[in-house]
Amino acid sequence: MLRLLCRRKVNATVVKSVTSWNHVERFVINISQPCEDMLIGCRFGGQPFNCSELFVPLVTDEGFCCTFNMLHPKYMYISHLPLAHWNVTKSTKYQEIDWFSEKGYPKELPEDYYPSKTLGVGRSLGLSVILDVQQGKYYCSSSSSIGFKVALHSPNETPNVRETGVFIEPGKETKLRIRPEKTESELNVRNINRRYRHCLFHNEGGLKYFAHYTQRNCEMECVAEMSLNYCGCLSFFMPKIENNATVCSINEASCEEAVRLGTYDMSTSCLDDCLPACFEMNYQMEAFATRLASRACVFSDRTLAKKNSTYVANNVAVVHMYFKENSFRSQIKTEFIGVSNFLSSIGGLMSLFLGFSFLSIAECLYYGIIRPWRSVRKYQKLFDDVENVSWDPPTLRIKSKTKRNNSLRKVLQTYPRGPKPLFEKKSKALPYSLTY
Repeated sequence: MLRLLCRRKVNATVVKSVTSWNHVERFVINISQPCEDMLIGCRFGGQPFNCSELFVPLVTDEGFCCTFNMLHPKYMYISHLPLAHWNVTKSTKYQEIDWFSEKGYPKELPEDYYPSKTLGVGRSLGLSVILDVQQGKYYCSSSSSIGFKVALHSPNETPNVRETGVFIEPGKETKLRIRPEKTESELNVRNINRRYRHCLFHNEGGLKYFAHYTQRNCEMECVAEMSLNYCGCLSFFMPKIENNATVCSINEASCEEAVRLGTYDMSTSCLDDCLPACFEMNYQMEAFATRLASRACVFSDRTLAKKNSTYVANNVAVVHMYFKENSFRSQIKTEFIGVSNFLSSIGGLMSLFLGFSFLSIAECLYYGIIRPWRSVRKYQKLFDDVENVSWDPPTLRIKSKTKRNNSLRKVLQTYPRGPKPLFEKKSKALPYSLTY
């Protein structure tokens, strides 16, 4: 079984016999270094603590780990509590509470609780631990080195130690300066389709195994689903999304690796649906290390009193984790431009360039709609009236020459001294006259 976990050649009969989920989890816990042996000194917020009060066991993709300030299992999982958490007893000093980025802490908090807040910035108020690698008890490692891995993650998600963990070398004192990165969203973002806002709220995840939606938790369930579809089994650290799922043996190791690296044709992969959370907290860290002194006195003389200098140089590591600054910048997702912003922008521009007001709206309606309509109606009516008028052609009359003298005589009799004609033409007869 140990060779199976170390990915070494094993007997085929042994491989076929390893199918029980609880059997594999229990074996991983039994062969791994316990937290009480790994952590030999702890200090938090400037006060010394028993490490068992701060750290709880957890099975991850790198095997058995010890986690600090993580959610209690009853708030973390929906079903199938991992075997490593079966023995997590209720702390006598700290009361467990539920926490996630969207809502944060409850309004009413007990005096001592976890996940707890930091007491301040700097190394003195951070978390300091002394680690003992116990190199002489090593049988195999997930890497080609000896030491520890540290991974920072949100309290409501399972860490990805294999891909994001930072190496801690024995015989050195390491400082990890933490820089938080928080993403928030305004309420109006919820009205936007998730395809365009590219994030999910806490109640939109719909996970089967984890009680809280984060992108990491979603990806873990997605990889577990793909492992079931392609390999027919799950790795021992994957979430048990099906009650009848079995643990993958060494025969399915290549299939597991192919699923993890995404070498299968996964054009419709569920990973595309694992969007970031609209409210999420991520942590970045900067690591600095220096060699420990031959007689290191980190917390007290009693901590390493039984360890000689050679053992300390080869097995002991000191780690300080703390926030660099007491404030940080958060990113807020919001609409690029909403309806109210659009209307206010248009109104501001029109007021600036046109002196726009409510009367201007009436003027725009009048000159843009009413007046053109009335003009069209007026000219249409005039055109209809013109079409109804009948036009008679002019009449041409030609009078006889014989009546000319009689007419002229009558005129002279009527106006004997009338006005002098405008012109006189000496002619015997006019050819014709036109009368309209």
